[in-house]
Amino acid sequence: MQKRRWNEVGLMRKMLSCAICTIAMMSLLSVHLHRFPHHSKLSDPYRLPNPQIEIRDKILGKEQEQRWTREFIPPNVSLGPLSSQQFPVWRPNCPILWKPVTNRDYMPCTHPTPNYTAPPEPRGYLLAHTNGGLNQMRAGICDMVAIARIINATLVVPELDKKSYWQDSSNFSDVFNEDHFINVLANDVKVIKKLPKEMGGAPIAIKYFKSWSGMDYYQEEISSMWADYKVIQAGKTDSRLANNNLPADIQKLRCRACYEALCFAPQIEAMGKLLVDRMRSYGTYIALHLRYEKDILAFTGCTHGLSSAEADELKEIRDSNDKWKVKDIDPREQRSKGFCPLTPKEAAIFLSALGYPSNTPIYIAAGDIYGGDSYMGDLRSRYPMLMSKEKLASIEELEPFANHSTQLAALDYIVSVESDVFMPTYSGNMARAVEGHRRFLGHRRTISPDKKALVRLFDKIEQGIKKEGKLLSDKVIEMHKKRYVFSSTL
Repeated sequence: MQKRRWNEVGLMRKMLSCAICTIAMMSLLSVHLHRFPHHSKLSDPYRLPNPQIEIRDKILGKEQEQRWTREFIPPNVSLGPLSSQQFPVWRPNCPILWKPVTNRDYMPCTHPTPNYTAPPEPRGYLLAHTNGGLNQMRAGICDMVAIARIINATLVVPELDKKSYWQDSSNFSDVFNEDHFINVLANDVKVIKKLPKEMGGAPIAIKYFKSWSGMDYYQEEISSMWADYKVIQAGKTDSRLANNNLPADIQKLRCRACYEALCFAPQIEAMGKLLVDRMRSYGTYIALHLRYEKDILAFTGCTHGLSSAEADELKEIRDSNDKWKVKDIDPREQRSKGFCPLTPKEAAIFLSALGYPSNTPIYIAAGDIYGGDSYMGDLRSRYPMLMSKEKLASIEELEPFANHSTQLAALDYIVSVESDVFMPTYSGNMARAVEGHRRFLGHRRTISPDKKALVRLFDKIEQGIKKEGKLLSDKVIEMHKKRYVFSSTL
């Protein structure tokens, strides 16, 4: 009897153990299935078109296929690195490369002060002909808004530059949301789309405002012109207003114009968001503003690594452009002073030294790279997941923006602002505009290469004096600790 009772107890123990194991296995399976649903169940807006899947499979290979069956994280959620094991061994704290930097108590400041009043009755009309590329025009438009407020003018929607190097025929409404621009600034400056017909025959004072001018210049010299004219036209818009020593409300108005009023046209915003969503489907990404383009190389006179024929071509472009005053440039001196954009190869060495792994998705925010694939090989061999708007979107999707460099640049701007990390290879208008916008939105990480210091390292690598590895990585990271790369996060 006692033996039978012990058998029953043993059987119950076995049954209880099996039940516990079954429950545990079901729990694990439930969590696994919830975290990693099959790709076919993803909602349509987040499903890549077939060309993108082909690119992905070609780059990652079949061994990474399971990674793409994981749940798609919404674009507003920052993902971590794809795999910590794939980071270089000399960067053990890899996630820090993706974290936003601290704001150091700097916050967006666009709200007017209590003393700010509605605009008085305008004394006349201000016309503005912008000049330069997208970001130079953006900055100029914001200055014109502030100047219209200072001189008490009605601002006519500015005309975009159609005669510069890029020869873009886009109008304001093709690039920016015109109605939004007018409505947001209604309490600051009166903005109209066209000069009234009754003013068609009125004399126009064409004035080239002095660069970096302050309040006194506009309140005295320019405002005095209303006695003789009802229409003043700004011949140029870039750098017409000082950056410092302006009233707080004028500075706040510039910020409102730039970050709240001056939004892109709906079709550009929609395409930009689509590119961001598709880029995010590859994971946490870097936007690389690779300014290795014909115009900037000709303008700066930078020829390092180019053939003599290519150097001659760039010199011809510079000599034929009347707006570029400096013609005789020493390319070696330019490079030694850090005035040249990083080459694709140099950008790749720099990113590797910082610790970004080879499977990092990189969006190339640029036009046509000078030399094409012949100079992109080193970057692509290190970072095969190179993407661009042309790779992420079909020809049909990009067709509305084709032959309009300003609109294409706007798409790059959107993807760059929304990136997890932004790195410009040249400190031009695009670099400064995107970095400023990212600070305004919450101090997203921007990498500013110290080109002057890096050039010396690159030359030593070419000469065989230095080798890539932990020592070089430590040197590069130490050089950039205070350049908004690792500040306040180590």
